[in-house]
Amino acid sequence: MSYFKYKNKNVYYCEIGNGKPVMFLHGNAVSSKMFKPILSLYKNNFKVILIDFLGCGKSDRVEKFDTDLWIDQGKQVTKLIKHLGYDKVSLMGTSGGAWAAINAALYCPKLINKVVADSFDGRKLGDTFKEDLIEERRNAKKSIFTKCFYKWCHGKDWENAVDSDTEVLIKMSAEDVPLFYRPIKE
Repeated sequence: MSYFKYKNKNVYYCEIGNGKPVMFLHGNAVSSKMFKPILSLYKNNFKVILIDFLGCGKSDRVEKFDTDLWIDQGKQVTKLIKHLGYDKVSLMGTSGGAWAAINAALYCPKLINKVVADSFDGRKLGDTFKEDLIEERRNAKKSIFTKCFYKWCHGKDWENAVDSDTEVLIKMSAEDVPLFYRPIKE
């Protein structure tokens, strides 16, 4: 297993395949394992890079996430790109990973080739984000399938990882924190 250091913590990553580098960025409350079922579609044409953001999957846990979560994850992405020695990486982020991808491009545009941002709310969290999230996570914890999926992504401490993520997202929504490193129109 490969790791790089970020804020004195181990962040897990792996590289699979050959070709131009494409980094897949997982969403909130999950890990890079979510991409495992589709890797065969990409590994013959691309160097696929997977990362488990701090607090997720095989990366070190954090006591709690900061409210600049997606900005910080964007910085983790750029740190990994530099660590690997790439100069132009395309990013494919889904859900929270989409915000991380955009933030990486805003933070260090010279390192990023293209960004695909999928399944996220856009420039701000929706008016019912907090309520929707609480309901979604409550229902997820009742589902055997979802609990197994979370455990597959994070391991035996899955509930702590999911609860920490839920807590920071609620705080981000309540405090209306900036979601981007700098204005997206830049």
